[in-house]
Amino acid sequence: MRAHRIALLRESFPFLDKLTLQRQELNFVDADSIKVARGDNSLMARKGDWDSYSWSDGGHCDYTTFFAVLENGEIINLQEPGRNSAESGKWEKWDADTIGEQLFANNLHPDFIVEVVHNDTDDNGCGQETFFWTIYKMSKFDLLAHYEQMIDQAAREIKAELATVCREKGGK
Repeated sequence: MRAHRIALLRESFPFLDKLTLQRQELNFVDADSIKVARGDNSLMARKGDWDSYSWSDGGHCDYTTFFAVLENGEIINLQEPGRNSAESGKWEKWDADTIGEQLFANNLHPDFIVEVVHNDTDDNGCGQETFFWTIYKMSKFDLLAHYEQMIDQAAREIKAELATVCREKGGK
């Protein structure tokens, strides 16, 4: 049954093979779970995550990453916040915008958002890796309405800040 499910997923979502060619460490054929869901506002508010640590005997790398799949088949890797550290004590940390903010900033209107969760359950790098995939269909999600909500929220925040500043200056 699993082979039939994989064949059907490949047929329904041809970008899966293209995605695994672009990022060879991604493997949906052996994924522990592949789900299909509908994109919504809660998806737009999410961020991925990257957590890795390396040392001489191995390391681990856990991540949740998102890809936007456009109508023309182009696949765009959305940025995720994360942290990386090494045995030497060198570390780095970075942030990223939410999925909705990244789509808005880059004027993207994807047909699909693909989420890949990778867990390396053994910290020495020799353990079991698990992959969980979720393919979010964006066709029923009103992305323009979501953008309008984001703009309205930003306008309310700016107005509140301005009102606070004006009250502070007027009270002195």
